[in-house]
Amino acid sequence: MRTRRLLLATAALLLGGAAAHAHGIWTAERWGETGIVYGHGAEDGAYDPAKVSAVRAIDKAGKAVDAKAVAGERRAVIEAADDAAILLVDFANGFYSRGADGKWVAKPKNEVPGATEAGDNWKHNVTIRHLHGDAVPALPAQPLQIVPLVNPTELAAGEVFKVRVLYDGKPVAGVAITPDYVNAAESTLGTTDADGIGEVLIRNEGLNVIAVSHQVPFTDASKADTANHFATLSFVNGHHED
Repeated sequence: MRTRRLLLATAALLLGGAAAHAHGIWTAERWGETGIVYGHGAEDGAYDPAKVSAVRAIDKAGKAVDAKAVAGERRAVIEAADDAAILLVDFANGFYSRGADGKWVAKPKNEVPGATEAGDNWKHNVTIRHLHGDAVPALPAQPLQIVPLVNPTELAAGEVFKVRVLYDGKPVAGVAITPDYVNAAESTLGTTDADGIGEVLIRNEGLNVIAVSHQVPFTDASKADTANHFATLSFVNGHHED
């Protein structure tokens, strides 16, 4: 894989276009547990654990292994097998509609009189956890997914690697990439090509959360105008456990 230092790219990132202005999910270590984080940028918000619709895990060979979400009072954590190399989480955030007063409410469009727009909102995450070497096994499908083409945990801050963005298993072109969602949630750097492939600058030594978003028309226009999908790829580099 071609990598290079992009010292000027950080400045370009700060001047980049706005990101999706959406909340995302990712996983991170919280008090010795693997927490499912829901937030926008550095925000780490409370949520209904029932919104976690699926948690899956695979080992380094791509075989499914045990994983589940365990609900807490205001969030959920993941319990996974020791050999879980990659975690996948899907999160149903539900319908949100903008009323005639301009305020958003957590209801479908047909339940909000005078609603001007509405969406059905989904969050997706892939976390590279315990993976050594360059190879990344095939991932179980998600509606919107960032697929790393190499193992980013082996790379350092300032290096570049490639990802492919898939929607329903097909490459998506022209998707803006946010390489540092936690620290620069509103900034993007580059877009995917015709094959859904884009380059990502690794911003941090430690936790990295990369984000993309994609909208499609919703199947029932009475309830929502669009289905809004927000996907992240998260990983920690510079630290490996045997």
